[in-house]
Amino acid sequence: MFGIVRNIVIIFLVLSIAYALLSFTARVKERLRLEAEWDSQTEIFRETGDKTKFMADGMKAYARSYRPKLFLGVFIIPSVIIMGLVYLAQIS
Repeated sequence: MFGIVRNIVIIFLVLSIAYALLSFTARVKERLRLEAEWDSQTEIFRETGDKTKFMADGMKAYARSYRPKLFLGVFIIPSVIIMGLVYLAQIS
């Protein structure tokens, strides 16, 4: 029993690290995309707008999108596969 708990904890830690790296990388890429979009705007837009507000609004829109929520599949999909394999191993 102790071996199963230890393996679950190790798997959870590995998946947590993978999720953190994936989430961090995606947020950095989104921030770079927003900066590139800001830099490509016309001078009139830059004079009337505020870059920090533009970046904050863009990151809020990113947080509400489906992409960050899909990263939770890092936990769900491997967990379902492992539970299915354990179930099949117990049956046979």
